[in-house]
Amino acid sequence: MSGAIDQLQRIGLKVFAAGSVPFDPREVVPIFHRWIQARAIDQLLISVADYAHLRGGPRVVLVAYEGNFALDDGGGRLGLVYYRKQPAGGPLPVRLTSLCRTLLQAAALLEDDPALDGRLRFEGDALEFVANDRLLAPNNEASFEQMRAALTPLLTQLYPGATYSLSRRADPLERLTVSVKAPGPITITDLADRLS
Repeated sequence: MSGAIDQLQRIGLKVFAAGSVPFDPREVVPIFHRWIQARAIDQLLISVADYAHLRGGPRVVLVAYEGNFALDDGGGRLGLVYYRKQPAGGPLPVRLTSLCRTLLQAAALLEDDPALDGRLRFEGDALEFVANDRLLAPNNEASFEQMRAALTPLLTQLYPGATYSLSRRADPLERLTVSVKAPGPITITDLADRLS
């Protein structure tokens, strides 16, 4: 793989909430605060921002030095997203795997939090990667093919032997967004175990 996309550092990954159980995003505010106090994730967790009154994007954000976690309903689907904002080492496929590992850890912590009583679960058969750098990864077919190549090692590990599909949002005004769909159901725990 070659090209500017290899230098991509600012990347986001989203897993989607399962089912249609009514869920108030504000419920994760105290959970995120506990994560900061307990250092629950191997990141420098800094602050929590509540945007739950807004729709179509981040509703509650956990700010960390390395990246931001958010309960997000962008695109009309609630999910957990992690946007990496600090440079990480290794080639792009390695950085994508590290990004995924971090998000899966956070998703598993939310699923297991007693305050939510099992009401928030995430689907493991759908992922959405976002290149948060339009200069290095313009939303075009060439960047999509480069991202496909970079994602292949990770997706082969997450979905061994399964046929998965990749698609991108074709609007050139949007960021390069690659959606992954695999046969399901697959739990977040299953995915995390495959990356360990």
